[in-house]
Amino acid sequence: AWDLPVVEFGAGRKWYRRYTDFYGVTGTNGWPIARDGLLNAAAWSNAIDAWQAPYVDDENKPLWYRSMLFNEIYIVADGGSFWGRPVGSDSKAPAVFSFLECFDYPFYATLDVRFYGSMPLAKFWPEIDKQVLRQFADTVPREMAEKSLWGWKTQQTGSLHFRIRKVKGALPHDLGVPEEDPFIKVNQFGWQDTNGWKDLNSKFVLMVYRDFVWTGRKDLGFLRYTWPAVQEAIAYLRQYDRNGDGLPENDGYPDQTYDVWVVRGESAYCGSLWLAALRAAEEMARVLRDARSAAQYRELFLKGQSNYISKLWNGEYFRYDTESEYRDNIQADQLAGQWYANMTGLGDLVPREMRLRALQKIFAFNVMKFANGEMGAVNGISVDGSIIRTNEQVQEVWTGTTFALAALLLSEGMKKEGYRTAWGLYHVIYETKGYWFRTPEAWDITGNYRACMYMRPAAIWAMEMSRPAAK
Repeated sequence: AWDLPVVEFGAGRKWYRRYTDFYGVTGTNGWPIARDGLLNAAAWSNAIDAWQAPYVDDENKPLWYRSMLFNEIYIVADGGSFWGRPVGSDSKAPAVFSFLECFDYPFYATLDVRFYGSMPLAKFWPEIDKQVLRQFADTVPREMAEKSLWGWKTQQTGSLHFRIRKVKGALPHDLGVPEEDPFIKVNQFGWQDTNGWKDLNSKFVLMVYRDFVWTGRKDLGFLRYTWPAVQEAIAYLRQYDRNGDGLPENDGYPDQTYDVWVVRGESAYCGSLWLAALRAAEEMARVLRDARSAAQYRELFLKGQSNYISKLWNGEYFRYDTESEYRDNIQADQLAGQWYANMTGLGDLVPREMRLRALQKIFAFNVMKFANGEMGAVNGISVDGSIIRTNEQVQEVWTGTTFALAALLLSEGMKKEGYRTAWGLYHVIYETKGYWFRTPEAWDITGNYRACMYMRPAAIWAMEMSRPAAK
């Protein structure tokens, strides 16, 4: 046992670890910590067994899946995780908890990724997850005017381009990095100008509503605290609806979580997240008895829904976008908003027959036409089923988004397809490449990975939350 009570980040700010609330801050309590561990070892082990038993003993689920469920929670503790409060702060203030996107990309609480990777936190430790979302809510009205290099655009153009660190109304990409002053100086990510991303604000709204729903729809204090940020987040994103069709347009650079995959015009991914966020905001407004806002969000949703279908539905799936060179690609994650809608009871964002047709297409092409269905769902694939090699991320399998797709398939009653999709990840991680407990963000057709020990694969727990109700 170690007693190392202080964490000091790069800017010099010191924090006390959460356990000092129980053992003090002297750094001389290794023996009491060890003693408690020895005395309680059997009880703790039994409690873990009892916690896991309903899942691992469920013979209705594949054995490989049951093993993965708990294995993938490793990232919550091992992902550069931090839990504590600043030295000198009020000891009654909520402690800050966070873990990194990954050690290759060491950003705390990366918002677009935790949309997928926060599932176990939201399910088992929801009060901690709600505190993280309160922290994000606090950032929304903040402006951070300092400028830094915009990496992608500088690389693309060969000339220097800069981005403002944080614009008022925009959700930050992250809560900072260990080498600076995390949780104080946010939005360190400089590869893209995330102030213009079209997914972050919607994802924040959806995570707020998810945590409210999953904790019994009773925590009105949490809803009231985050409601101003929810409203400002939606208002900010509306500025990108330049043609008045009820949908934000993407701006011809990778302005969402697929951060080297260009998207232009209306898009399936960001559009579906936007529609889901509007529905979530409508429901939150009703709970808070804000009839005016509820009506506004309802009207905007109906307008956006109509144009989303008319501009992107091609009879078989929702096109990647309306204007880029990738516009006809089949994107595995095209219905991400519907995934959250199904988990939280928001209803149909698009007619069910359309999304079932789209899911059948995705399974047939992104899953089964890629490595014979043995590697998960490739992010994008051409209409003839060939791999698109003009962009690194289009031709990758992303583990976390594959789990999200599997969860959506299960929620639509496509059980066989859902488990087969997720099994491809198991096959690579456990049977061919040995990636367990360092699950990557991505791999290509060879199985070679990028960004191990990644946050997003914890999305496997969405599969537990997205199955249709038993009949």
